[in-house]
Amino acid sequence: MKTVADLPVVDIDDEAFWQDVYPALHEARSISPVGVTPGGLLYVLGFDEVDGVLKDKRFGAFDQLALMGVTSGRVWEWWQRVMFSNNDPVHGRLRKLVNRAFTPPQIERKREVMGRIAEGVVADAVAKGSVDVMETMAHELPSRVMAALLAIPEVDREQFAGWTTDIGLAFGAATDLVVWRRVEDALLSLDDYVAALIEQRRGKAGDDLLSELIAAEESGDRLSTQELIDLVENLLFAGHDTTRGAAGVLLRMIAVHPEMLALARSDDGAVKVMVEEVLRYEAIAFSTCRSANRAADVAGIVEVEAGTPVALCLPAACRDPRRYADPDRFDIRRVAPQAAFGAGAHYCIGAWLTRAELQELLRAVARSIGAATVEVEPRWVPYAQIRRYEALPMSFEAA
Repeated sequence: MKTVADLPVVDIDDEAFWQDVYPALHEARSISPVGVTPGGLLYVLGFDEVDGVLKDKRFGAFDQLALMGVTSGRVWEWWQRVMFSNNDPVHGRLRKLVNRAFTPPQIERKREVMGRIAEGVVADAVAKGSVDVMETMAHELPSRVMAALLAIPEVDREQFAGWTTDIGLAFGAATDLVVWRRVEDALLSLDDYVAALIEQRRGKAGDDLLSELIAAEESGDRLSTQELIDLVENLLFAGHDTTRGAAGVLLRMIAVHPEMLALARSDDGAVKVMVEEVLRYEAIAFSTCRSANRAADVAGIVEVEAGTPVALCLPAACRDPRRYADPDRFDIRRVAPQAAFGAGAHYCIGAWLTRAELQELLRAVARSIGAATVEVEPRWVPYAQIRRYEALPMSFEAA
C-alpha cells in the first residue's frame, strides 16, 4: 500500500488546468491510478478503479457541498434530502419508487416529444444563422424537454427555465454570496411552484412525469409531498446541467467532425454510437464523491479511515488508455462502454433521458443542417463539477 505522500498530485486548484484537463490527468494516471489534490482529497483516475469504488459497498454517498465548505443553509438542507445524497435504506426506498418512470421503455414513450423539441431548437438556430449554442440550443433543449415532461404551462416555462439554471449554479459558486442568494431564491420559488403543481395533479392526474411520480407505489409506499418537491428539483438541476454541457460538446463535434452529419443521415443506428462517444470523449460530470463507510483500501492502492472522502474522476476514467485504444481520438464508430454516468447503486437515474435528448438533437441537426462552423474556440468554465463551455458561438447553413 502507498501513502498519500506517494501519490501524484492533480492540481485542480490551478485555473489553467480546467481548460484542458487531460494532460495532467494522463500524467498522474501514468504514475498511479489514484492521485491526490493539493488539499489532500483522493482522486481515482483509472476506469477499472473508478468502476470498482463506485460498486464497492464499503463506500457510500458523500456530501459534495461539504467539500466546498457549505454545511448549513437552505441549499445544504435540500441537498441532504435528495436521493443522490443518501445511502440505504433511504436511497434504496426512493430509487425503487422513482425507477419506473426512468426505465428505457418509459423514456421511449417520451421520445416523440423530445424529437419535436429538438427539431424546434435546431430550426430556430438555422433561421438565425449564427448563435451562441450554450445560451440557445444547449440550454433550451433540456429546459423545454423537462418542462414538457412535467406538463409545465407554456406561460410559466421561461420563469421555470430561469429557476432551473440558477439551481445549477450551486456547485460552482459557494464563495460568491450574490450568486448563492440566486440559488436559494430559485429553490424557494420552485418549492412553492412545484408544491402547487403536485396539489393540482393529485386532483387531476395527467399523462406526464409528475403524475407518474405521484402515482408511483412500492408495497404500499408512496413519495411524500416534500420528497416529490426535492426530487423534481434534483431532476431539474441534474438533468439540465449535464445535458446542456453534453449538448454543447456534441454541437462542437459536428463542426470539427462534419462526417458525423453524413453518417447520421445514412445510418440511423450510428446515432446512438456517436452519442456514446461524445459522452466518453468529454465526460461532463468531472467527479462524483464517495465516503468510506469503514476503514478500507481504495483500489488496492491506499488505505483510508472511515469517513474519508474519495473523488472518482470520470473524464480520467473515460480516457484511460488501459480501457480504450487511442483514447484522446474522437472516433465516431467506437463501440465501447463509458463511465460518464457513474456506476453502482448511484448510477445516474436520468442516463436514458439524457441519451435520448442527445440522440434526438443529433438526428434533428443531421436533417436540418448542412454545415456548422465554430466561430470562436470555446473555453471551459473553470472549477465547475458539471463541465460546460462558457460560450460557443457557431454558425449554421441549412441542409
